[in-house]
Formats: sequence, C-alpha cells, structure tokens
Amino acid sequence: MNYYLHIYTMKKNIILILAAAAALAACTRPMPRGNWSKAPYDALCKLMKECKAEADAVGHNVNYAVFDYDNTTVMQDVELAVMSWQLSNLRVRFTPDEVPDIFAAHIPDLDLVLVEAGAEGVTARMLLADIENDYRTMMAAAGADCGDRLSADQLAALRQMPEYQDFKVKVWALYEGVCYTFDYREGFTIIAGLFHAFTYPELDALVKEGVAEQVGKKCIKDIIWESPDMGAAGKLTQVIPDGLALSDEMRNLYNALQANGIDVYIFSASMEAVVEAMACDPQYLGLDTSRVYALRMKRDGSGLVLQDYKSNYIRPYEDGKTKAIRAWVSPLYDGRDPVLIGGDSMGDYWMLTEFPEMRVGLIIDKGQTGPIGELREQALDAETGGAPSRYVLQRRGDPEPKFSRN
Repeated sequence: MNYYLHIYTMKKNIILILAAAAALAACTRPMPRGNWSKAPYDALCKLMKECKAEADAVGHNVNYAVFDYDNTTVMQDVELAVMSWQLSNLRVRFTPDEVPDIFAAHIPDLDLVLVEAGAEGVTARMLLADIENDYRTMMAAAGADCGDRLSADQLAALRQMPEYQDFKVKVWALYEGVCYTFDYREGFTIIAGLFHAFTYPELDALVKEGVAEQVGKKCIKDIIWESPDMGAAGKLTQVIPDGLALSDEMRNLYNALQANGIDVYIFSASMEAVVEAMACDPQYLGLDTSRVYALRMKRDGSGLVLQDYKSNYIRPYEDGKTKAIRAWVSPLYDGRDPVLIGGDSMGDYWMLTEFPEMRVGLIIDKGQTGPIGELREQALDAETGGAPSRYVLQRRGDPEPKFSRN
C-alpha cells in the first residue's frame, strides 16, 4: 500500500513540477500572445528580454521604440475617422463666407484639374463654389447660426437635403484632390480648416467624441460616398475609411515595452492635437504628451487653431520622421537609434531603413507595394526560411478590428 501511495505521490509531484515549469515559462514571456503572428511575437519578446537586462544593468531604460500611429498603432486613420464623423454630423464652425479663405489659402493653383477628386475635369475652384453654396443653403434651411451645434431634429432634417451629401463628398474630394495633385502638406490644411474657430481644448473634446463613435463600430471597412449630380463639379464619388480600433495586442505591446526597459514614442503625420486626444487618453494608451510628435499647428492669442504649421518645427512626415527622431529623442538616449520601429506605409519607409542600430522593424501588413513592399517581402522571406531579416510582418483580421495569427 505504501508503494502505491509512493508512486501516486511521485506522479502528483511530477505533474505539479511540470505545471509550475509551464507557468514559469509563460511568465517569462513579456506579454500575452493574443492574435500576434508568430514571427513578430517571437521577435518582440526576444527584444524585450534583451532590453530589460540592459535596463536592469544600469538601473534605468536605455532603449526606446518609435511607432507610426495611423494604421500601425491603431487600425485606420484617426484623423480621417474624425473627419468623416465631423462632416457627417456637420460639427464645423466656419461661415459660408469664410469657405474660400479657409480652404483656398494653401492651394497652389485653384484652376488646375485635380487628381483623385472623384471625376474628371474637377478643379479646386469648382469644389469650393459647391461647398460654399451647399453649406449656405443648409444653414439657412436649419435656421442656425454657424458655430451653433445642431439639434438632433435639425441634423435629421438636413440629412434629407441633397446639399448635405454634396457638401460631405466635395469637402472630402477637395482634401484628396489637393493631396494627390500637390502634396500632403497642402492637403492637410483642408483638415485643419475643419477645426476653424475651435480652441485646442474644444478640439480635444471634439476628437474624443468622434473617436468614441468610430471605435464603437464593429468592423473596419471602406464605404462609398456619392454626391448628387449638382453644382459646378457635378457628381463625385469618394471612398471613405469607416471605423477605428486599438487592438488588445497593440495596447499590451505598449505596456510591455515600457515595463521591459523600452520607452515608447509616436511619430505621426496626422495633426498632433488629434493624435494626442486619443493616444494620451487613459481609456486607450494613456501616453504623456511628451511622447507624441506629429504635425503641430500654430494657435492665435486666444488659443484658436490656425491652419499654419508651427515655425521652426520638423514635420514628422516621410524623411522628416527620421530627422525629428534624431533631433528630439535620440539625444535623450545618448545618441542611440530606436531599437524597434513600427510602421505600415511609404510615409514610414525612411525611419524603417535609416537607423542602422534598429533591431526590429515591425510592419503592419496591408499588402504594400513599392519600396515599403520590398521590406514586407523581406519579412515574408524570413518567415519561410529565407535570408535573415530585421523586419517582421503582422497580419490584420480585416474587416474585424483585430490582428490575425495567420
């Protein structure tokens, strides 16, 4: 009897030892797997273990990571998500008379035919005329002063008007057309114009409201906005991103990096105040504003948002991201390069390739082509046993707002 009891006790102890070992092994992983693809998960865990040891050796964090925001940290573009919500709910404060000054000021040529405006032969001047007329007609019908928040009944009535759909589509077409015909630097001022007459605290509240609605959607997708055949520009069609999400995986990664010796920074080509409104909110990432660098706009003496970029400020856009990181963050870490960089698009290509000491380049998979697509292919080759690569590829579970292990 004692023999069998001894065998039973031994087996029980072995099971307990194995369970403890499994638990210990799980604990050595810096973050839960969740829906991370295998290659990025393994690379990130390895990186965090290395950097934790380096931080422990000197008693403070000596490494840092840099992430793009739109379509990298979050799924979709926060700026465009807020823009579509803002236009759909007519949450703007300019008057019809102010439309030309607000939207035309930074467009190099009002009569040049625009690319990607939703139809052939469309110019900025045509779009501006339609936007002004649509807005004037809607405000007169609502009996509202510009700047007033429309009631639910007023908004419901305006949504039945052809001018409502025309207004939305043509503001979006103006933004897309200016971006693709001239440059994002000019196109971005169209977005900034939508914040005319807002103070920065009011802008923060506005963005939080728009983000909450977009995050509440159950999927990430593109929708079609189509204008009626009216006005100088006629019928236009635009593809609009819909929905916004912060995955559990990315939220856990930000927390795990900081806990394992790697400080985290965001460098974005969106408006800084818009990114901060979400990224610095404890409901999402809770970052300090000192960790967010994006397009910084001027403000007037009363705190109102202006459409002019802040002077003597490096715009973290394309190669400007690399310049800004080297100027503002690298000196805080004795000139070190970031150990981890995350991005998704050509706007991130420069920072993903210009730091020789970067250990991991995390690319969010969107089927990229061009130079950024070459980095994606390097990551895929490494996964299938090809040449080693610093780059790893994380898949998305579109249209569901989550990552995918596959």
